[in-house]
Amino acid sequence: MTRQTWTAAVSALLFVLAAAVVAMTPVPYVTYAPGQTYDLLGSANGRPIVEVDGLDVYRDPGGILLTTVNITRPDVPVGLPELLYAHGVPDREVFPREFVYPGRSTAGEIQARESQELTTSRADASAAALRAAKIEVTQIPMVQSVNASGPAANKLIPGDFVLAVDGVDTPTTESVRAAVEDRAVGAPVTFTILRDRIVSAVTVETTGSKTQARVPVWGGTLGMGYSYDPRVTINVDQGVAGSSAGLMMALAVYDLITPGGIVGARVVAGTGAIDGGGTVHEVGGVRQKLAGAQNAGAEIFFVPAENCVDLATATTSVRVVSVRTLQDAINALIALGNPATESQVEGCS
Repeated sequence: MTRQTWTAAVSALLFVLAAAVVAMTPVPYVTYAPGQTYDLLGSANGRPIVEVDGLDVYRDPGGILLTTVNITRPDVPVGLPELLYAHGVPDREVFPREFVYPGRSTAGEIQARESQELTTSRADASAAALRAAKIEVTQIPMVQSVNASGPAANKLIPGDFVLAVDGVDTPTTESVRAAVEDRAVGAPVTFTILRDRIVSAVTVETTGSKTQARVPVWGGTLGMGYSYDPRVTINVDQGVAGSSAGLMMALAVYDLITPGGIVGARVVAGTGAIDGGGTVHEVGGVRQKLAGAQNAGAEIFFVPAENCVDLATATTSVRVVSVRTLQDAINALIALGNPATESQVEGCS
């Protein structure tokens, strides 16, 4: 082997090794790709995904698709080849890891946050749907989370409604907080709660706040929950959906409890967070969800009006409909079912 041949061989080997190192070196980014869709009017593990007890239920032959995004998990590295591929494919996007997972969140912290988001989203979607159907819904302070090492651990659980503290009615989260903070640190506090439609009393010994030792706390967080007579169960697993599933979950509940339905035989998809009053809020991953909806054969895709800018350059065969409220989506489905009013439904322009 000549010296030139030897040099060329070594150079080629070094190049291959360098390329392999670069390819395997993780980069501080995450990728978004189209995820699976789930028909909320369908079944999973032998039971309907959305169940409503206490009301007549009407099941349409069509589908309401919950759309998802495949996002790189915080403990999964992204290599340069994957990053370059995501940059070159229209239905994929790349974001700095810190943007998606701020504060170096651990997998456990992210899982806990996603679980809380899904719990809140289910409650908000159910309340919005029932209100749209003119069914009475009452707001009550509700336990959102419980510190595993706090005084309320194994006593209160997320989803408990707090009706009173030490016998005094507490109609707001502020009134609950004020009642607890009116006690001395270490003093017992009795919560009157509603759990699984049963009223009971739970006593918790307060402890000092980590930030203000003289302020008593019970070891959890509160939000406003919703109480109503029907029982709504949405069997969507954590990790599949979060707050962005709210609009479609609300549509599914509303469709089930509406005589004649609003979906019919159509396949409808979409995304959007929703609050208990029915207002739809912007979400992320809209391009990927639209691509997933098209792949699943959806005819209509609902998107929050604030997200229309994200679809400015998107090409799709699905009819995109922008909405600001649950009622907008309901009205659009009704209008799209009538050739005389179909053209009046707004898209993203």
